[in-house]
Amino acid sequence: MRDKLLTIGRFARLCRLSVKQLRHYDDTGLLAPVRVDAGTGYRSYAPEQARDALTIALLRDMGLPLSGEARYLFRAGSVLVDLSRVEREAMRALSRLGSEARV
Repeated sequence: MRDKLLTIGRFARLCRLSVKQLRHYDDTGLLAPVRVDAGTGYRSYAPEQARDALTIALLRDMGLPLSGEARYLFRAGSVLVDLSRVEREAMRALSRLGSEARV
């Protein structure tokens, strides 16, 4: 597995995220690198972590910041999302788009 690890910069480019975002995800406990070099502090990620990184970014982009409870669940390997909230937000966005189209 160590041969397949990616530097934080390479992982960020592959996921279309910034290094700053990945550091924030690590600092908040959402997505920890699989390895941190003790001497340099360099973070390394496994390719399999891309799904988690993109899920976090997608939820954030949808306006659904992960609460403390969701962070715990995410770290445990599953993401809990209030689907009714997602649906309400989607309906509001569609309504706004419809209003803008009529103008």
